[in-house]
Amino acid sequence: MPIEVLKRIDDPRLVLGIAEVEGGEVREASAELKAIAAELAARIIETAWEIPEEQRRSVRNLLKLGGFSATGRNRPAHELLVNDLKERGEFHHINNVVDVNNVLSLETLLPISIFDLDKLTAPVSVRIGEVGEGYVFNASGQWLDVKRCIVCCHHPAGAPGAGDVGEPIGSPVKDSMATKLFPPASRILGVIYGPSETCSAAQMAAHAQRFAELLAQETGGRIVQSRVL
Repeated sequence: MPIEVLKRIDDPRLVLGIAEVEGGEVREASAELKAIAAELAARIIETAWEIPEEQRRSVRNLLKLGGFSATGRNRPAHELLVNDLKERGEFHHINNVVDVNNVLSLETLLPISIFDLDKLTAPVSVRIGEVGEGYVFNASGQWLDVKRCIVCCHHPAGAPGAGDVGEPIGSPVKDSMATKLFPPASRILGVIYGPSETCSAAQMAAHAQRFAELLAQETGGRIVQSRVL
């Protein structure tokens, strides 16, 4: 059964793409995916390519829905990804699932969260972060303050009641270490964050479907859901 994702931000400027795959395997990326990544990297590096200003502005404005400042180290994940690519001079491969995430983020110029479903408690809700909320986002123990940011949360206590806001596990900036994917993960949830200003519901549906198809192809899993919120 597909995991329930609840959009708790009542603002038409936010469009979410949901992709869920199960029964797959986290492993090294395939030669086909590596070729796609290499082509993307070459195009960006060799042409000194920059994110179009309209797209950069629209995504940053999306992160400001709750008053979050999407600058510096708090820039949207796809901006950090482009910068990392330029600094390294090549695509940084991690594993097939993360590589799919990063390829899609570079193709769409949108931030994406990806979670190990076995490490969270359903449902997942998307809301604005509150004062004092945050999480460790890397192995070094660095902390991301998600106050006023769009966040994905899970609900360890079960189905959320009126007073249960859930525990943040991801955002358009960085995701929590607590729900990151490593072998032998086999159940995957991806959330694409899009501004309706530059990403229509139809475009997001196409992005979510490609995300799900690439994940299934790379992991050997099956698509559980691909939809738009």
